Amino acid sequence: MGRDQQWLIPAIAITMATALCAITLKLVSGYPGQPSGMTSLKAAVAIVVMTAFFRFMRFFFSMWRNGVDNPSQAIAAEFRPALAGFAPIAAGVAILATFLYSITFLKSMITVVVPFWADGLFAFTDRLLFVDAESIAVKLRPALPAIGIFYGLWHAAHLGGILWVLHWRKGDKSRHILSFMLTWSIGMAFAYIFSSMGPLFTGAYDPAMAPESVRKAAAFLLANYQAKGALIGGGISAFPSMHVAIAAWLAIVLADRGRLKLGMAYFFAVFACSVILGWHYAIDGAAGAAIAIGADRLAQTLLRRTSVARARVVGPVFN
Repeated sequence: MGRDQQWLIPAIAITMATALCAITLKLVSGYPGQPSGMTSLKAAVAIVVMTAFFRFMRFFFSMWRNGVDNPSQAIAAEFRPALAGFAPIAAGVAILATFLYSITFLKSMITVVVPFWADGLFAFTDRLLFVDAESIAVKLRPALPAIGIFYGLWHAAHLGGILWVLHWRKGDKSRHILSFMLTWSIGMAFAYIFSSMGPLFTGAYDPAMAPESVRKAAAFLLANYQAKGALIGGGISAFPSMHVAIAAWLAIVLADRGRLKLGMAYFFAVFACSVILGWHYAIDGAAGAAIAIGADRLAQTLLRRTSVARARVVGPVFN
């Protein structure tokens, strides 16, 4: 297994553990909701098909640019190598779809295990830090619709970021895929321990202040929570902020590509927006960033130990 595919076995293990936790909790608690597996399956298939199409178009464009005389012969010659190179990407999409499906399910079931209790604590930390999201929102009110749209684009950065890493041929691909999954897994563990809703749902932040995009998203989350549903994208949880955690993960990824300033700008923008829009307390974002950094270090350690263990087993055979 090449260095850029070291992520595969640990990713399968993390996915299986996450799915097992979700299934066990549903069976033990009798939680009535159940996410739509067909939705995840359709999304995964669509992503695989689109990815394959764009990779083919890029190859076709490169032939045209290089003036290849016989394109059909070139395509036939490159088909098998291309298929072999694409297989890990298709597998990665399937693994990540299953993983995020399980994460969504777990997020929806938080209050089955731990009712929301930590909002008072985190609101107190905001007061200690002199953070008053409503006052900031009042000053920025004309810009709030644009801020809400920018914050909503996180979903594209979230999925687009991990799909981009899956396509890497150079760089620390395995590290970033595993750190992505570990960020979500560790974040979800803390979400259960410090179960909280966030200012927007507790009344600490007036929903009327929020732009329409935020109110619609909040209404969807609240309806899913009240119905004990498990819709994709559902689940209410303030601590830690997974928006900020994934923004921090993306900043680390961009730093690996020599774009640290861009990554840090996006991270701080998401952090600020999460508070200004009433979704999170300030400590939620700080915790999310710490989890992403810790997950990155853990992924590096895991891969390093895996490489050492493999060298000990394989080394004597070929010496």
